[in-house]
Amino acid sequence: MKILKYIFSGCALMLFAQCTDLTEEPFTFLSPTNYYKNADELNTALVGVYDGYQNGFNGYYKYIMYLEVLTEFGSPAYAKDDTQLWNVWADMNNADKMVITNWDDAYNIINRANLVVGRGANVTMDENLKKRYFAEARFLRAATYYNLVRMYGGVPIPETFTEGLKNLAIPRKTVDETYAYIIADLLYAEENLPLKSAYGNGNAWRVSKGAAQALLGDLYLTRGGMTGDKTYFQKSKDYCAKVIQSSQYNLQPNFKDLWFWWNTNNKNGIESVFELQYGSVENEYNNNHVMFGVNITETTLGCYMYHRFGPSIQHYLSYDNADTRKEGSFLTKFNVTEKGNPSHIIQTLEFVPADKGFFPGSKGWKTASPGNLKFYDRTESSASLKKPQANSYAIRYADVLLDYAEAENEINGPAAAYSYVNRIRNRANLPDLTPGLSKEAFADAIYRERGWEFVGEGVLFFDEIRTNRIGKNVANHVKYGNDNKINMYVNNPLQFVPSKNFLFKIPRYDLDSNPALVQNPDNVSN
Repeated sequence: MKILKYIFSGCALMLFAQCTDLTEEPFTFLSPTNYYKNADELNTALVGVYDGYQNGFNGYYKYIMYLEVLTEFGSPAYAKDDTQLWNVWADMNNADKMVITNWDDAYNIINRANLVVGRGANVTMDENLKKRYFAEARFLRAATYYNLVRMYGGVPIPETFTEGLKNLAIPRKTVDETYAYIIADLLYAEENLPLKSAYGNGNAWRVSKGAAQALLGDLYLTRGGMTGDKTYFQKSKDYCAKVIQSSQYNLQPNFKDLWFWWNTNNKNGIESVFELQYGSVENEYNNNHVMFGVNITETTLGCYMYHRFGPSIQHYLSYDNADTRKEGSFLTKFNVTEKGNPSHIIQTLEFVPADKGFFPGSKGWKTASPGNLKFYDRTESSASLKKPQANSYAIRYADVLLDYAEAENEINGPAAAYSYVNRIRNRANLPDLTPGLSKEAFADAIYRERGWEFVGEGVLFFDEIRTNRIGKNVANHVKYGNDNKINMYVNNPLQFVPSKNFLFKIPRYDLDSNPALVQNPDNVSN
């Protein structure tokens, strides 16, 4: 598992700048053999677990890009990183190439968490604070395993931290065993983490009791969807209800204010259950600008932008024009200004759907899709330093509300679930859902709502798998691109139809380094 690189010597961190009271000074990890002597050192190690998580998942562009381009919500905008092959599910059984490349990053996070819990046991400090630190580490470990089990199935679970080449042959646990381990971590976190409000402004970035409950709610919803066991839906509803009833969270009244692009004071706000922190520090800025969907260097838009991946034209056109999330999420028009003189506009570029993704478009648009604003920073410092500092949401309150509605619908039908979906719709300036929908029609409505709400946030692939929509929707989406001759889809038909039980291949270089690790069987096209 390349585990030696995960012992902390040489790893630099930033202390979650700009959105907390902490300073922007990087810390360097010392050898674990002479570290963790007091609470401050244990806290620094804990910050390293957060740092690993932000670099491995929601804050890592390839994780979101590869997952979302496999759905109808995302499309390739350029051939870099082979996104056009992922979009049509090409060669998905190739363990050398077509893999989500964060397996080793995940075990980096896990080993860091294990070090905090293992070595922290011998630190003399306030016991309640120690339990809180352990709960934070165990939440991040659980979140990491949750991502892994949904992508790969049962995974190896090291019993302790790793310091050398010994004991690296670790067999895989079953799916049930992996989930049991995750749940145990999250229950410990729920018991020992404070409410978000108890942290105060300086620590609002840390995981809280609500984050553990929200993740348990999502986990049980996934278990219900994958197994059909109704008892899981009740547990999902119960945990989501705890978050809702805690009075710690609410929807941000204006959807735009969720995003740094529109509101630079938005970090760790009322809708944030857990988000990943970024600042304008080397190796700690938000790297999701590589999937912004726009190929341009324009200082009034902040840091330079790439166009490897973007929202699909099909999905963009599905929004009601009254939906405030359409303008709030997508960049479709901007000015090109004179270098050094941003007040002098040279040209206005605009995305035109009728161009079908061919660029430069009829109004000069330089890529195959709209731009995604959600994780971008257009401030002057972003333009000059090339280090965007927008945060990334891992869990939003909107997700909790829709999880609750989905679980309630699965248990009792839609009658009592309408209000939770309508809160999301009304915030977006849309009317209430049509009353009297069947259970199946209401489930479809929730799924569509999740697409409009969470595009680009790294959750929609798992929604498609959990609800068994992945094969049909992917087939229809690629056919839409083929039939309408959308750029990047021309002469590029779907090569594999995924099933609900699809699992990614474990990267071969990680498989080869663990002799006890067994590869997933080849997926069969549906």
